[in-house]
Amino acid sequence: MACRRGSSAVEFALVAPILLMLFAGITAFGICLGAAHNLRQIAAEAARASIAGVTDKERETLAQTMVLRSLSSGAMFRPESVKVLVGPDPKDATMYTVTVTLDANTLGINAFSKLIPMLPTVLRSTISIRKGGL
Repeated sequence: MACRRGSSAVEFALVAPILLMLFAGITAFGICLGAAHNLRQIAAEAARASIAGVTDKERETLAQTMVLRSLSSGAMFRPESVKVLVGPDPKDATMYTVTVTLDANTLGINAFSKLIPMLPTVLRSTISIRKGGL
Protein backbone atom coordinates (compact mmCIF):
# COMPACT_ATOMS: atom_id res chain seq x y z
CA MET A 1 0.00 0.00 0.00
CA ALA A 2 1.46 3.41 -1.06
CA CYS A 3 1.60 6.40 1.30
CA ARG A 4 -0.73 9.25 0.14
CA ARG A 5 -0.33 11.69 3.01
CA GLY A 6 1.26 14.50 0.94
CA SER A 7 -0.82 14.14 -2.22
CA SER A 8 -3.22 16.97 -1.30
CA ALA A 9 -0.35 19.39 -0.71
CA VAL A 10 1.22 18.49 -4.05
CA GLU A 11 -2.10 18.92 -5.87
CA PHE A 12 -2.62 22.30 -4.21
CA ALA A 13 0.92 23.38 -5.14
CA LEU A 14 0.18 22.53 -8.77
CA VAL A 15 -3.26 24.17 -8.95
CA ALA A 16 -2.77 27.26 -6.73
CA PRO A 17 -0.64 29.31 -9.19
CA ILE A 18 -3.18 28.78 -11.97
CA LEU A 19 -6.03 29.84 -9.70
CA LEU A 20 -4.10 32.91 -8.52
CA MET A 21 -3.46 33.97 -12.13
CA LEU A 22 -7.13 33.43 -12.95
CA PHE A 23 -8.29 35.53 -10.00
CA ALA A 24 -5.71 38.25 -10.76
CA GLY A 25 -6.89 38.39 -14.37
CA ILE A 26 -10.54 38.62 -13.39
CA THR A 27 -9.76 41.37 -10.88
CA ALA A 28 -7.60 43.43 -13.26
CA PHE A 29 -10.08 43.08 -16.11
CA GLY A 30 -12.96 44.05 -13.81
CA ILE A 31 -11.13 47.17 -12.64
CA CYS A 32 -10.28 48.15 -16.21
CA LEU A 33 -13.82 47.49 -17.47
CA GLY A 34 -15.31 49.49 -14.59
CA ALA A 35 -12.95 52.38 -15.30
CA ALA A 36 -13.80 52.35 -19.02
CA HIS A 37 -17.52 52.40 -18.22
CA ASN A 38 -17.08 55.18 -15.66
CA LEU A 39 -14.99 57.19 -18.14
CA ARG A 40 -17.63 56.77 -20.84
CA GLN A 41 -20.32 58.01 -18.46
CA ILE A 42 -18.25 61.05 -17.48
CA ALA A 43 -17.60 61.90 -21.15
CA ALA A 44 -21.30 61.63 -21.95
CA GLU A 45 -22.24 63.89 -19.03
CA ALA A 46 -19.61 66.44 -20.07
CA ALA A 47 -20.89 66.42 -23.66
CA ARG A 48 -24.47 66.93 -22.52
CA ALA A 49 -23.43 69.78 -20.24
CA SER A 50 -21.43 71.50 -22.97
CA ILE A 51 -24.45 71.76 -25.30
CA ALA A 52 -25.39 75.00 -23.53
CA GLY A 53 -22.14 76.68 -24.59
CA VAL A 54 -22.25 79.20 -27.40
CA THR A 55 -18.51 79.48 -28.10
CA ASP A 56 -15.90 76.73 -28.14
CA LYS A 57 -14.27 78.23 -25.04
CA GLU A 58 -17.58 78.20 -23.17
CA ARG A 59 -18.23 74.59 -24.22
CA GLU A 60 -14.78 73.61 -22.98
CA THR A 61 -15.35 75.33 -19.63
CA LEU A 62 -18.73 73.62 -19.19
CA ALA A 63 -17.26 70.22 -20.06
CA GLN A 64 -14.30 70.68 -17.67
CA THR A 65 -16.64 71.75 -14.87
CA MET A 66 -18.88 68.72 -15.38
CA VAL A 67 -15.89 66.34 -15.42
CA LEU A 68 -14.60 67.79 -12.14
CA ARG A 69 -18.09 67.57 -10.63
CA SER A 70 -18.43 63.94 -11.75
CA LEU A 71 -15.00 63.04 -10.37
CA SER A 72 -15.76 64.65 -7.03
CA SER A 73 -18.97 62.65 -6.66
CA GLY A 74 -17.39 59.24 -6.41
CA ALA A 75 -15.55 58.28 -9.59
CA MET A 76 -13.01 55.50 -9.23
CA PHE A 77 -10.00 57.61 -10.25
CA ARG A 78 -8.30 60.84 -9.25
CA PRO A 79 -8.99 64.12 -11.08
CA GLU A 80 -5.30 64.66 -11.92
CA SER A 81 -5.24 61.41 -13.92
CA VAL A 82 -7.98 62.61 -16.29
CA LYS A 83 -7.54 64.96 -19.24
CA VAL A 84 -10.44 66.58 -21.10
CA LEU A 85 -10.26 67.82 -24.68
CA VAL A 86 -13.18 69.66 -26.28
CA GLY A 87 -13.03 70.72 -29.89
CA PRO A 88 -14.68 70.67 -33.30
CA ASP A 89 -15.14 67.33 -35.01
CA PRO A 90 -12.69 67.20 -37.95
CA LYS A 91 -15.18 65.21 -40.06
CA ASP A 92 -18.27 67.39 -39.56
CA ALA A 93 -18.31 71.15 -38.95
CA THR A 94 -21.71 71.00 -37.21
CA MET A 95 -20.38 68.61 -34.55
CA TYR A 96 -17.84 68.87 -31.78
CA THR A 97 -16.25 66.21 -29.61
CA VAL A 98 -15.55 65.75 -25.95
CA THR A 99 -12.64 63.38 -25.34
CA VAL A 100 -11.83 62.21 -21.83
CA THR A 101 -8.50 60.39 -21.40
CA LEU A 102 -7.43 58.47 -18.31
CA ASP A 103 -3.93 57.35 -17.36
CA ALA A 104 -4.80 53.77 -16.39
CA ASN A 105 -1.53 53.39 -14.47
CA THR A 106 -3.23 55.23 -11.61
CA LEU A 107 -5.79 52.41 -11.21
CA GLY A 108 -3.27 50.13 -9.51
CA ILE A 109 -3.59 47.23 -11.92
CA ASN A 110 0.16 47.27 -12.57
CA ALA A 111 0.52 45.08 -9.49
CA PHE A 112 -0.71 42.19 -11.63
CA SER A 113 1.78 42.74 -14.46
CA LYS A 114 3.93 39.78 -13.42
CA LEU A 115 0.96 37.39 -13.44
CA ILE A 116 -1.12 38.38 -16.46
CA PRO A 117 -0.71 40.18 -19.78
CA MET A 118 -1.08 43.89 -19.18
CA LEU A 119 -4.18 45.83 -19.98
CA PRO A 120 -4.02 49.22 -21.77
CA THR A 121 -2.23 52.06 -20.00
CA VAL A 122 -4.46 54.75 -21.52
CA LEU A 123 -8.25 54.65 -21.61
CA ARG A 124 -10.03 57.13 -23.86
CA SER A 125 -13.68 57.92 -24.44
CA THR A 126 -14.86 60.29 -27.17
CA ILE A 127 -18.41 61.57 -27.50
CA SER A 128 -19.48 63.63 -30.52
CA ILE A 129 -22.42 65.96 -30.20
CA ARG A 130 -24.09 68.47 -32.49
CA LYS A 131 -23.41 72.16 -31.86
CA GLY A 132 -26.38 73.82 -30.23
CA GLY A 133 -27.93 70.47 -29.43
CA LEU A 134 -29.91 70.33 -32.67
